[in-house]
Amino acid sequence: MNPNDVVQVPPSVFASPAVRSTSEVEQESGGEKVVTQKSVVETGSDGTEKTVATLAPTEDIRVKPGGRWTVDSLVGQINGRPVYASKFMQSIEDRILRIVAENPRAAAQRMIAQLVAERFEQYINNELIIAEAEGMLTPEMREGLFAWLQSVQEQTVSGYGGNRTEATQSLQDQFGMTMDQYLQERRDEALAQNLLSRRVKPRTIVSWRDVERQYSILEREYDPSPIVTIGRIRVTESETAMLEDVRARFARGESFVDVAKVAGMERDGVWRQDKLPPSGIAGLDLAEDIRKALAAAEQGKPTTEVKRGTSVYWFCLLSEEIIEARPIFDPTLQRRIRGGLQEQRARYEQYRYLASLRDRWVTNDIDQMTRRLTDIAVARYLPRE
Repeated sequence: MNPNDVVQVPPSVFASPAVRSTSEVEQESGGEKVVTQKSVVETGSDGTEKTVATLAPTEDIRVKPGGRWTVDSLVGQINGRPVYASKFMQSIEDRILRIVAENPRAAAQRMIAQLVAERFEQYINNELIIAEAEGMLTPEMREGLFAWLQSVQEQTVSGYGGNRTEATQSLQDQFGMTMDQYLQERRDEALAQNLLSRRVKPRTIVSWRDVERQYSILEREYDPSPIVTIGRIRVTESETAMLEDVRARFARGESFVDVAKVAGMERDGVWRQDKLPPSGIAGLDLAEDIRKALAAAEQGKPTTEVKRGTSVYWFCLLSEEIIEARPIFDPTLQRRIRGGLQEQRARYEQYRYLASLRDRWVTNDIDQMTRRLTDIAVARYLPRE
């Protein structure tokens, strides 16, 4: 290259990344909230801009003169940890705003109360489980947990080509959280699963006697009664020609279904389906004369005429479907019964365990805290009439 040649490099190559800000104003009762989102943007050599990082949004509360705005409130304590309304509301704020925007005031107030109660129940359970799990960690377990979290972070970054910035941006776009928040969530999930596995799972063991007892309770489901399909033809005495035609066709040996079609019966004469009781036809919920007529006729053959009022009827046992019984020694059925019992016991034992944690660590009345959170949510997000 000639030393006198000059290579011109666009100034954008050496330019520092710029910060772009976008703001949205949310009108709320008593004032407005301005949410500002900042992004770090780099300008390429071709002049195009690329967002390389998105910073956490900031909020600016502007209260109207004379307006009321709940900034924060301590509603109680869980395991010695204070519960602040502002922190709790962050996870459900978007949902509350949608409820308020899409529903009348009365309906919105009920839905907010329900949402707060459900989410606060989950919040309490999570706080108690995680606090209990952390208290049981030995120094060796803490080191193992730290090493595991490092491997999770490395795997997450490697999934994006080893680019930590891109991985962080992807987590922000998909889940609305930073890398540290993502790792914290994975840590809490692991601790909770480990604790419940140690405290709940040993109490969900299902014995063979339990399987036998459940099978006997649901025996009708696993060894069901046959299903019988009964046909019926009805012709009034005033329909002389049709009445004689039906009699003649049966005398010639035509099938019940064919005669039903000629007589114009709905569904080709299919009348009803019933489970056949152990006593057979005699146990069906039918009039006595119909039961006797069916019992005397062969399957697929019409009964003798049954007269009721001004109508003449013929009935027929069209089919009997025998459903194969499933014995208790069926491996698939055993796994199904055992799995269902384990799931029921797991829910029950988890409820008991969480109740014991509440009795031990929740120092305030849960219903009272729920009411205070609901009142704060309504006052903050629901416009006054």
